[in-house]
This record gives sequence, C-alpha cells and structure tokens, in this order.
Amino acid sequence: MKLLALADIHGHTKQIPLLADVATDCDAIVLAGDMTDFGDASEVRSVLSALNAFGKPVLGVSGNCDSSQVDNVLKQQGGGLVHNPVKLNGVLFVGFSYAASARAVLPNKPILSQKPMILVTHQPAWGTAVDLQASTLHKGSCSIRSFIEDHQPLVAVSGHIHAARGTDQVSSTLLVNPGPFRNGCYAGIDIKGDTAVAKLYCL
Repeated sequence: MKLLALADIHGHTKQIPLLADVATDCDAIVLAGDMTDFGDASEVRSVLSALNAFGKPVLGVSGNCDSSQVDNVLKQQGGGLVHNPVKLNGVLFVGFSYAASARAVLPNKPILSQKPMILVTHQPAWGTAVDLQASTLHKGSCSIRSFIEDHQPLVAVSGHIHAARGTDQVSSTLLVNPGPFRNGCYAGIDIKGDTAVAKLYCL
C-alpha cells in the first residue's frame, strides 16, 4: 500500500492539483489536520473537493486550526477517522482530532489489536524529532506517545509542528511529519507487510 500524507494545508488549495502524478500512484490520502485556517465547512469542502478529484480514499482528522465541522464533513464523506476506524486493503486506520488526542480518547480496544495499523493525528508524539519547536522544545502529546507505546501502530502520521518536518521511531512505530503542505511539503509512505518506509518531498 502506498499513502500520500499531508498536514497543515491551511486552506491552500491552489497547489493541490500539482500532486496529480503522485496521487495516481497512491492507494489513499491521509490528512493530519489543519486543513483550514480557522475556516468553516465550506473551506474544508473546498480542500476535500480538490483532493477527491484524484479518485482516491481520503482519510483524516481535524487540527487546532480546524473547527469541529471538519471532522463532521470528513465523516459525511466516509473518511473521518475520529471514533471511526477505517479498514482499507487490510490496513486499519485510526485517528484522533486535536482536542480528542489531548484527552486520550481511544476507539474501542478490540479493534486496536488488528495489525497493521496506521495512526493519524494532528499532534505528534511527545519527546521525538517530529515534535521539536525551535530545535529544543518538545511540543507534542504525551497521550499520543503513550498510545503508540501501548498499541505499536506501524506508522504514526502527524503535523502541527511545522519546523519538525521529518521522521523518527518509537519502538517499532515509524513517525512521519510531512511538513506543512501550505509550503508544498508532503510525504510518501510505502507499506509492505509489517514494514514501512517514508520519503519526504516538496513541490
């Protein structure tokens, strides 16, 4: 399975069509929050409309710059991961919104035994290379790190900390912060069985 991972779009839809060739080769698009810049439902629909043009499943969660309408619109389109794990091509996708991840709201636990699992959140795991702000301040979520340590997803995709674009590892979990798509940053993730490789790109 090949994933196109985006975070922190912040309503910048004009460059989404530039991903057409990349999207053709992927099986799904994952969105790690901040699709809008404090916009309403019409703004998130504009972002999703541009991504839906690629004809691929779009799975995601809201971020701190998104209203609650973002998760509602995602759910209406079949790609909302909050309280709604999705299984695609044998891979389980689980996600938390920005607010929920801070409170460690988890989906029902029997589902979490299914592997491989992809975790999609806006906040990154605390104490990692993908949550560093100003190179020295860890600004991630302790609850997300605990979830990763407890359930060991194959991949954890996050955003939020624009300067912390990169990858890291917590136990067997590959952490990926694709960087802000509003600056043209994205990631490709290649999953084969119980292994995953991520590459970072910029338009």
